[in-house]
Amino acid sequence: MRKTIAILGLMMAVATPGWADGAGDARLTVTGQGLAQVEPDMARISLGVTKQATEASAALDQVADVAQAVFARLTEAGVEARDMQSSQINLSPRYDHNRTSDGPPKLVGFTANTMVSVRVRDLTKLGSIMTAVTADGANQLNGLQFDLQDRGPTEDAARADAVKDAMARAKVLADAASVKLGAIMSIHEGGGRAPAPVYGRMAMEAAPSDMPIAAGELEIGSSVTMVFELNEE
Repeated sequence: MRKTIAILGLMMAVATPGWADGAGDARLTVTGQGLAQVEPDMARISLGVTKQATEASAALDQVADVAQAVFARLTEAGVEARDMQSSQINLSPRYDHNRTSDGPPKLVGFTANTMVSVRVRDLTKLGSIMTAVTADGANQLNGLQFDLQDRGPTEDAARADAVKDAMARAKVLADAASVKLGAIMSIHEGGGRAPAPVYGRMAMEAAPSDMPIAAGELEIGSSVTMVFELNEE
C-alpha cells in the first residue's frame, strides 16, 4: 500500500506545471536566424603551375620560372606582397605503367607543381589578373572565393536580425500558449554562415580577352538562442 501511494505521489510531482511561487519557474527557449546580404569587395584565388620533365631538377626549375613570372605579374597589377602566398610545392615521379613486360613500371620523368594563394582587393582587376597569369604559364585554378575585407558590420547586421527573429518567434509561441513573456534570461550566439565559395578545379588556358567575373552577393548568416522567463497572464 505504501509503495502504491509513493508511486502516485511521484506521478503527480512530474505532471505539475512549473508555476510554483507565481513566476520564474517556466522558461521558453527559441532560436532565431539572421541573414545579411552584401556585395563582396575582395576575392581569393588559388593559382597553380604544373610542369613535367625527365629530370626532377628540370621540372622544379620550370615551375619556379613560371611562379616567378606570376608573382611579377601580380605585383605589376597592384597586388601587394602580403596578399600573395605559396601554399604548396609538390614533386612526384612519373612511371610508365603500360609496358608489355612483366617487370616493374619504368621511371619516365617527374611532375612538379606549386600553388599560389592570392587575395585580390580590387575586383575590377580580377578578370584581367586571371587572364594575365595564364599568359605567364599558370595552368590551374583551384578555387575562387569572394569575401569582405571587413566582415564586422555585416556580421553585426546578421546578429541583430537573428535577435529580432528570436524575439518574434518567442512572442508567437507565448501568445499561442496564453502566457506572457518575462525577462530575457540568456542569449547565446550560434555559428554564423560564412560566404559561400565558388569551388572547382579546372585547367586554365590563355584567353584573348579578360575572364568575365560575376561577383553577385554574399549571404552572411547568424543564429542566436534566447531563453525567456514566462509569466501567467
